[in-house]
Amino acid sequence: MSDAQRIRSALSPGKVLLPLAIGVAAAWWLLDASLDDVVRDPATGLQTTTRELLQQFTWSARSSWALGGALLCVLLRDFAYMVRLRILGLGRLNWRSAFSSIVLWEFASALTPSVVGGSAVAILILKREGLPVGRSVATVFVTALMDELFYILAVPLTAVAVAATGGAFFPEGSGDWPVATLFAMGYGFIVVLTTLILLGVLVAPRRVQALLDRWFQWRPLRRWRERVAAWSEDLVVASDAMRGSGWRLWAKAMGATVVSWSARFLTLNCLLLVFFEAVPHAAVMGRQLVMWIILMISPTPGSAGFAEVALPEFLGDVTGLAYLAVVAVLWRLFTYFPYLFAGALVLPSWLSRTRRKG
Repeated sequence: MSDAQRIRSALSPGKVLLPLAIGVAAAWWLLDASLDDVVRDPATGLQTTTRELLQQFTWSARSSWALGGALLCVLLRDFAYMVRLRILGLGRLNWRSAFSSIVLWEFASALTPSVVGGSAVAILILKREGLPVGRSVATVFVTALMDELFYILAVPLTAVAVAATGGAFFPEGSGDWPVATLFAMGYGFIVVLTTLILLGVLVAPRRVQALLDRWFQWRPLRRWRERVAAWSEDLVVASDAMRGSGWRLWAKAMGATVVSWSARFLTLNCLLLVFFEAVPHAAVMGRQLVMWIILMISPTPGSAGFAEVALPEFLGDVTGLAYLAVVAVLWRLFTYFPYLFAGALVLPSWLSRTRRKG
């Protein structure tokens, strides 16, 4: 298959229907199931129902500012992604190319389970935009490295902030779900993976490649040997492409990463402020960090269905359940569904525009 055929196969607009159907069904179920639940009015502390709260809800100036803040966070997130892409691409991508690449990259992520992601397709996208293969691979690897570094650093910093404000990092009453254990396992995996990428790209790529090859000769891991061998070979290619990059490039790209991921998480905080007069921001950020790890095990594209249902479970003891079903739906409308539609709209014209480059 040519690169164009592989991209068309991976990003087929028809694949939008499954996550869209799952997400809409989950949102409908969540709203229908919660409307008559007894909740506490966050303003008065009295018992009421979600239906009554929504009927009595009055839009305020705070709501307008908060909604505007959420929209700004979405725009800032994508703009920072574009800036990072241009930095790592050494200026070879113009703004139009960076925009298309980010939209299609997010589209690929939205169409695949979270643990799979859209990195493999991203390499093809950047290559078709005119980046050399080595630079395309390096850009994707370094992007993943910086994303994981941000997460690794954000967890302890946020945990300290949550403790300082008297909150709890993990949700209470999580039932049969061993949330803390799953989080620890996921966090440990990310630390190991990030360390391997860091050593592979910056320190000793050939040694990391040999080490992985030795590890995956072990019988229990042998089934993944070919995939890991291809991944480690890409790691060496990325290291060769990044050799000689100055600290300024790394600092600028990491700065854009911090901005983009901070905006990603703050979107939910802003949406909560639409309905709640006060929000424990550190605790909400902490719960998002925990939930992000847990959603990685979701088998559905882009965690469709799981994310909508999980949000009230993770935030219920922080804000109360009032309005959370509505917030969950709005949160996905801001952070997930737009990329399904934008990707499907951008793909045809992008394939036509990049035909000569690819």
